[in-house]
Amino acid sequence: MPTNQRDKVLIVDDDPAVRSLLREQVLDAGRFEVFEAQDGPEGLTHIKANPPDLIVLDLVMPGLSGTDFLVALNAQGYSGPIIVATKRGNEAMAIDAFRLGATDYLTKPLREAEVLRAIEHGLSEVRLRRERRDLMDQLQQSNKQLERRVKELTTLSSIGKSVTTVFDLQQLFTQVLEAAIFMTEADHATLLLHDEQSNQLILRTGKNLTLVMQERLGEAISDDIATLVMASGQPLAAMGDNLRRFHVSTDLQAAIYAPLMLKGKAIGVMTVGNHRKRRGFDENLSQVMGILADYAAIGIANARLFNTIEQRARSTERAYEELKTRDMRRERLLNNVLSLRQPLLTLQDDLKRLSGVSAATMPPTLVAHVSDMERMIASLLTSVQDVAR
Repeated sequence: MPTNQRDKVLIVDDDPAVRSLLREQVLDAGRFEVFEAQDGPEGLTHIKANPPDLIVLDLVMPGLSGTDFLVALNAQGYSGPIIVATKRGNEAMAIDAFRLGATDYLTKPLREAEVLRAIEHGLSEVRLRRERRDLMDQLQQSNKQLERRVKELTTLSSIGKSVTTVFDLQQLFTQVLEAAIFMTEADHATLLLHDEQSNQLILRTGKNLTLVMQERLGEAISDDIATLVMASGQPLAAMGDNLRRFHVSTDLQAAIYAPLMLKGKAIGVMTVGNHRKRRGFDENLSQVMGILADYAAIGIANARLFNTIEQRARSTERAYEELKTRDMRRERLLNNVLSLRQPLLTLQDDLKRLSGVSAATMPPTLVAHVSDMERMIASLLTSVQDVAR
């Protein structure tokens, strides 16, 4: 039984002296929370409003008798211990009381030690049930925590595998933010990435964003908590007044910020927050978000590297296609040039025969012209030979 929990005892007796004796001399206020009723109807009203752990009941009272009181208790479903008290010689009434649910009886006049012993005996079972209930609650809570940890580990394992195979940044962002909301049960999640050129944080994407946040997608964000987290390299959870110190939106009730660390440098911040639920986050979730943010940073680095390699591959492919096109053009040109060789040789022979047969009869200007043509054809043939090499 928790040390701060007192057993509740209700005294139902029409004799003020008996109630005073029990309250002041038997039931220590430090251990018991004592309530009194001077008759049966008042006792039933109290039980309905605040059920006690144990009842001390006088069987002989005016109006509603102790026996009638027990019948009414059964109708209400009360299951705690009931100690009945009656004068010596009325044992038959006690037997009837046992049939109606009484668990112990005392004879009047009451003796303090006897009363305390009966009360302690009756409460022992109550305390045992309470401890059993507390243990069951603790076990259920432990099972819930274990289930939550298994869910977190399963999700983190899945994300850890996917970041090595997903190279589309938007797809990666979607998976990471969905995992963050799934594990933390947050209202929304965001991803802020650092832009090196402007040295600012950009709201890159988000999940379940408010309308105000949706309008700021792609814009630079001024967030003191994000700046602090990037500088420290450690996740941070805050709620209530701690958030108000950083002048965040009044709609934000609680948040976790986790830095995206890559080679000891923060490249951004992932956040989850509650703007509808008025509750904070479990401390363990800060560590979970830190691990998830590390996976996100690795995935972003892999995706950026893959995209860079892919761009270079495409550039190389285009260069190769251009080179291949130039080679094809060169080959066609070579074939065209080589096809001129034979006609040039034939023309060279014709010019030699012409100059040998008609040199004496041709005008000097024509002889000079034929000679120029022979030199030109010889030069062309040399060029064709150079191309062929």
